[in-house]
Amino acid sequence: MDISVSLNGEIFEQVIYSKEDDFEQLVAKNADTIFGNKSIYINAKRKITTSTLGRTIPDGFLIDLSDTNYPRFYLVEVELQEHDFSGHILPQINKFITSCKNPEHRQKLVDVLFSLSIVKDRIRELIGSIEVYKFLKDTIDSNQNILIIIDGPKAEFTEMMDTHTDTWGRMVKVQIVNHFRRGENNIITVEPPFQSLPFGDVVSSSPEKKTMEPSPEVREIYEKLKQGFINVKNTLRFNPTKSYIGVGDRKQFAYIVFQKRKVRLILLLPEDQTRRILQSGHHTVISHSESAQRYWGGREPNCAVDIYDIHRWDEIQKLVTRLVEKHQDR
Repeated sequence: MDISVSLNGEIFEQVIYSKEDDFEQLVAKNADTIFGNKSIYINAKRKITTSTLGRTIPDGFLIDLSDTNYPRFYLVEVELQEHDFSGHILPQINKFITSCKNPEHRQKLVDVLFSLSIVKDRIRELIGSIEVYKFLKDTIDSNQNILIIIDGPKAEFTEMMDTHTDTWGRMVKVQIVNHFRRGENNIITVEPPFQSLPFGDVVSSSPEKKTMEPSPEVREIYEKLKQGFINVKNTLRFNPTKSYIGVGDRKQFAYIVFQKRKVRLILLLPEDQTRRILQSGHHTVISHSESAQRYWGGREPNCAVDIYDIHRWDEIQKLVTRLVEKHQDR
């Protein structure tokens, strides 16, 4: 369905793309608008061969450096809404999921990206003097993300994410990008904003069930957070999975995710309540997109908090207390 956008009384008409190549060029030319100016977008088709990722080439690679403590890497696939899901999109994304899980493919990808001066220069520009090869390898090995850029919604995405939670639900993110034009002026709309995309990448498993030892700082945060929950209600259960530790009694209402230099606490509590408790701003509150809301809490309002250290712990303890009290009778 065609739509238009009004800006300062002027009507911008939607540009409808019939060729995927043209839509890919729009994304590449407007990468800073779509992904933010602290990102690196690379046109993959001009940089790799089919052997790099097992006979499949995505449209792009994306390195997100908006949080330099936790960079993220994405394989990017650009699609048109009119494309057939079962015959075209589904097999393509499933191939990417398989490649993401293949250590040999990831190693080849590290080597290819390291050979590109634009990648090395941009990383040093945004982060400073670092060992770029190790940075790329650590980032790619700890991130298995696939970003689909499409010009309209497809119900099949939600169905796949709800059904295949450990692959599509954890690894695949979707952004709807539209282009509007009036004369020489252009508007690009992005839904959801890139920084609001749900996350699924995890550096290590939980301390109870680990494959990689968390850093001392992360372990200290976790132990203090766990004790904070127990202090409020000592019958709570901590249920470790491959990606997170679920916290709850009869029903889970919090999820603890371990990342390189922080702990992310996903909590079934409205964002506005969370922000009122964390008034100092020391701990970062992360908004959830609609799909992330649905993934973690269904119809239950939820958000996330990034905890880098144990300073201002009085606010975290207050937040935990409020969370447990809200859910203790459920």
